[in-house]
Amino acid sequence: MKKSIFYLLLLLASAVYSQDAKYVQAMEKNIAILDSATIPASFQNANNTFERIGNANPKEWLPLYYQAYCHTMIGMRQEENSKKDEHYDKAEILLISADSLSPQNSEIFAMKAFLTGMKISVDPMTRGQQLGMKSSMYNSQAVQYDKENPRAYLIRGTALMYMPAQYGGGRDNALPVLEQSVEKFKNFKPTSSIMPHWGEARAMQMLEQCKNMK
Repeated sequence: MKKSIFYLLLLLASAVYSQDAKYVQAMEKNIAILDSATIPASFQNANNTFERIGNANPKEWLPLYYQAYCHTMIGMRQEENSKKDEHYDKAEILLISADSLSPQNSEIFAMKAFLTGMKISVDPMTRGQQLGMKSSMYNSQAVQYDKENPRAYLIRGTALMYMPAQYGGGRDNALPVLEQSVEKFKNFKPTSSIMPHWGEARAMQMLEQCKNMK
C-alpha cells in the first residue's frame, strides 16, 4: 500500500514537472519572438501566443503581463488616439488580472506606471492632472516592492524628463533617476528565464537624451 502511494505521488510530481517545463518552454520561445518585435503585427502575433499560453495556465501572471506589454507597444505605434486608447485599455484590464494573481509585484506596478504614462501622452493637457498622480503612485509602489528593479527607475526617469520643471520634472530631476536605472541594469539578473528583462537599451538611450537636454 505504501509503495502504491509512493508511486502515485511520484507520477503526479512527474506530471506537474512536465506541465511546468512545457509552460516555461512555450514562454521562452515566445519571449524570444517578442524581443525581436518591432511592428504592430509582430507584437500582435506575440500577444496572441501569450494569450493561448495564459488560457492553458490560468494561474500564471506572466502571460497576462506580456500581453499587456504587447498591447502597450502596439498602442504606442498607432497614429489615431482612439486606436491608442483601445490597446491601452486592453493592457489595463490585463494588468488588473495579473495583479490579482500576483499582488505587490514590482514588475506589474512598473508596467502599470508605464501604461499610465502612455495614456497621459494621448492627451497630456487633459490627462496629466487626472493620471499623473496615479502613475507616480504606481511607480513608487514598484520601487517599494523591489528597489533593484531597473524598469521602475527607467519609467520614473522618463516621466520626469517630460514633466515640466515646476511640477518636479525636467532634466536635473530626471538625470539621476535615469543614471540609477542604467546602473541597476548592469547588475540586474532575472530570477528565471521567463521573467521581464526588457529596457536596458531604452534606459541608455533616455539617459543620453536627458544629458543633451537644455
